[in-house]
Amino acid sequence: MKIPHTEDVYEVKMRKNANVITSKQLIFIIVSSTVGVGILTLADSAGEVAQQDAWISVAMGALLPLVGLVAIVLNCSKFPGLTLAEYSERILGKWLGKLISLVFVFYTIVTAAIITSTFVHMLKIYLFPATPRWALVVLILSVITYWGSKDARVLGRVNELMFYEAIIVFLSLVLAFPNIDLTFYQPIGHAGISNILIAASKTIFAYTGMELLLVFYHMVQNKKETVKAGLTAITIVLFIYLGITITALGVFGPFVIGKVRFSLMVLLKTYTAPLIERTEFFFVIFYVFVAFRPIGNYYFASRYTAEKMLGLNAPGLITIVIFPIALAVASYPDSFEQTVAISSQIGIVGLVFLIIVPLLLWFISLIRGIDGEKDQT
Repeated sequence: MKIPHTEDVYEVKMRKNANVITSKQLIFIIVSSTVGVGILTLADSAGEVAQQDAWISVAMGALLPLVGLVAIVLNCSKFPGLTLAEYSERILGKWLGKLISLVFVFYTIVTAAIITSTFVHMLKIYLFPATPRWALVVLILSVITYWGSKDARVLGRVNELMFYEAIIVFLSLVLAFPNIDLTFYQPIGHAGISNILIAASKTIFAYTGMELLLVFYHMVQNKKETVKAGLTAITIVLFIYLGITITALGVFGPFVIGKVRFSLMVLLKTYTAPLIERTEFFFVIFYVFVAFRPIGNYYFASRYTAEKMLGLNAPGLITIVIFPIALAVASYPDSFEQTVAISSQIGIVGLVFLIIVPLLLWFISLIRGIDGEKDQT
């Protein structure tokens, strides 16, 4: 009888744990996937309609990931050991299941690409005005392609590391507090419920990210902590978004905030920090950690789902195939306005995968009596 070599046993164990993440890492992944380019434009897009009540619209927007968390956990808890590609085929059949997975793959690719495009627009305005846009897109996606080819364990660690570095960005808002005028928040509710709801609908893209739980749920080591991790992530995101919106609204006022592009960047110009002459440049350096995280997470989700859909174990090959698609989509928008318009449409698709798809799969599995836990015993 052959005795396994110690190194062989170690390698098998490492491969087995390659796509296992802790509930703490899940928090960082959800927060990182949600808080990306949305922080740059959230305050002005909500303030354009809701004015002094923009903060109410932003708070209402948090209901979407909350409902999505319940819907996804409700569905995924029936198939704790299966991926989206696997249990969708079991519930809907081979071809319909693959169609759901294929649409999800393209959705995550396009989302990663549009976030890249928005990030590039900001870089050209503040740091690299003379650099061709395609060069910046290629550079960013090249780094993301390498990152996306790694396993979930690496992804979780990188998200955790970058989360702490990104905190510096949000702490810088404290320096703007002396410039806040409290009268800008009054009268509360003056915009009217219809405008508040319209503004809340504009926050959909900023709150997308929770739908990636469709991919990461089965990777969580202790699934009983998934709901707690999701609620913690939503609370952190809401705190960040409200902090940015309330600060920007208090500095610019209800009639100006909706006319400012990249209100967060303009906000940074309203004050000076000790030892830092241009605060917005300092912000951009650390914002790289914020922007790279959602791009990498969505890229990973597309690659991983494509692998499971095709029944392959070739992360390097799949990431290379995805690269030209992401490059083409990221290079397509000619202007920032076009990028925002596309992101609004993507937000609707994200809403479908966040709430409608998991609830539909759960309902069909209930009707058909399909239960992953029973099937695996």
